[in-house]
Amino acid sequence: MDGWGAEVEVPCACGATAAQGVGQSVRDGRLCWDADLWCPACELSLCLDYGHEDAPAWVRGPLLEQHGPVLVRLTGPAGAGRVAVLRVVRAAWPVTLAQAADLARQLAGEGLAGTPAEAAWLCARLTGQGVAAETLPGPAGRAADWPWTLNA
Repeated sequence: MDGWGAEVEVPCACGATAAQGVGQSVRDGRLCWDADLWCPACELSLCLDYGHEDAPAWVRGPLLEQHGPVLVRLTGPAGAGRVAVLRVVRAAWPVTLAQAADLARQLAGEGLAGTPAEAAWLCARLTGQGVAAETLPGPAGRAADWPWTLNA
């Protein structure tokens, strides 16, 4: 299991400052996320929410802020595995064929940006279909929302 987390300070109902932890992981080939809250003043500790697939913005934001975006990029020859890439993209998100083709072009070019867990998950799905792909750090400030927010 690969996982990444971040922590932000939020106000607690007791008036103190609480810590909110958010995380994403890849478990058994599935992208998962979770969020917890704990307050040292009132000893409140609870799970805020969790889920599979695409994480909500309030989970993704702190992860991108702390870890930065990660790019997934195809490493094989241009056009190699194009059908497999389209198959992976269409299975991952509710996109049209034209949108899937745009994502495939992005993967073959500058890469598709996401959180570290999202990038690891997509790279594993691509390589699992025989498509050569890699993850590498993305440039700071790189937009990393679409298509990751389609299932959220």
